[in-house]
Amino acid sequence: MTNIKNIHNIKIILASLLIVLMPNMVMSLLAYLIDAKRLIINVDYFIPLLLLACRQRLLFVLAFIIISLADFLVLFTQLFPFIRLSDLVYLSKFAFISSTSYQLYGITLIVLIIAQIYLYLKVYKADYNKTLLVLFNIIIFYYAYSAHFLDNSRGGFLTINTHIVGSQLISNIDYMSSSFIQTYTMGGNAFQKSKAKGSTADLFNHPDSHNKVLLVVNESWGVTSDASVQNDVLSPIINSLAVNQTKQGTLNFIGATIAGELRELCAKAPTHFNLKNQLEGFEDCLPNRYKDLGYHTVAVHGAIGFMYDREYWYPRAGFQEMMFRDQGLNIPESRCYSFPGNCDTDIANRIVEKFADNDKLFLYWLTLNTHAIYDTRDLKTDLFDCSQHDIAADTADCRSLKLQKQFFYTLSQMIIDPALSGTRVIVVGDHEPPFIEDSSTVFINEQVPIFEFEVK
Repeated sequence: MTNIKNIHNIKIILASLLIVLMPNMVMSLLAYLIDAKRLIINVDYFIPLLLLACRQRLLFVLAFIIISLADFLVLFTQLFPFIRLSDLVYLSKFAFISSTSYQLYGITLIVLIIAQIYLYLKVYKADYNKTLLVLFNIIIFYYAYSAHFLDNSRGGFLTINTHIVGSQLISNIDYMSSSFIQTYTMGGNAFQKSKAKGSTADLFNHPDSHNKVLLVVNESWGVTSDASVQNDVLSPIINSLAVNQTKQGTLNFIGATIAGELRELCAKAPTHFNLKNQLEGFEDCLPNRYKDLGYHTVAVHGAIGFMYDREYWYPRAGFQEMMFRDQGLNIPESRCYSFPGNCDTDIANRIVEKFADNDKLFLYWLTLNTHAIYDTRDLKTDLFDCSQHDIAADTADCRSLKLQKQFFYTLSQMIIDPALSGTRVIVVGDHEPPFIEDSSTVFINEQVPIFEFEVK
């Protein structure tokens, strides 16, 4: 009799463990398939279980669906980041038309959520309540410990909680309530009255000095304290036979990427980042000047178009054509990780095509893959040897420099094409490279580099 009771208790423990782990295993499998980060156990799933224990079957179903969607949203944001909740409707449509693999994952997830709800309703018994309560107390105790003693800070945009236990509901709330996201809901004039000094001052004064102009705002490109490090990064261009002359400089600047863009394109500084509703103030931006002179104006960026409201304010600044991940680039299988979007190495060919198709062209390229956290999965061509400059290989400094040299190598391959002959090129950093993991001694604070050259 004792053995039968023991077997019964073991079955209850195993069933309770399965009930707790099953939704987490499903979401962890999805995270693995899409190569996203996720914590191991999401405590939120105890909320529908509590409702089921209280025999509130309808509330259980609703709560389970909401918790599953919140869990999924943390993964989804790593593929298609958003600023406003209203953007999710558009993004969900794009997610299911951009890649057949995403379609399969989406359908599989819906089926598994329905299957889980059905199984819970069929197999759940009151006998599981005590065991589930014990498991909940163990997990919530660890959660409280990790929240207090472990580093749970969001070091930057899209920093994901990867601890063993956590709450995806709280992760979503933290994301949407962060001060950075909140700047996109502010009202009033988005521009300061004073002008911002950028690398493009000469373009404003002499926009028609060249028939073709390539302006690159280079994500997280910083000024190195050792000039030889920067020369190493720039060596693919400096040593290129396709380059007529080069010029290096620096610019004092503090701000976010969008502030760096406005600095270069419009000589303006923002007071907030809600540019969706900013209808005035773009009239004298550089693309508008080039458009008035008969140039074709193109903006290229590997992220989603409405990220930072670019699809709204780029046309107001004067861009006649925009190429984003979700419109114009048309490379759905291209995916990079430092920030969700298409890879700059894949975008390069699209840019060359634009130079081949237009006799008078102003093309603006905002790069993406050198974004913090400098993910080495984006490194296709490793050309920078950190050890030669006494930079530790396991640092963000090293990863950043490797990705930067890869970008300049990509650029050096682009300018070989005859379509770029005679093009004036300006590459400038948007802001200094942020370092989440450690402080940097390699880069100078509050400065960005400028690199100019002309293609033969």
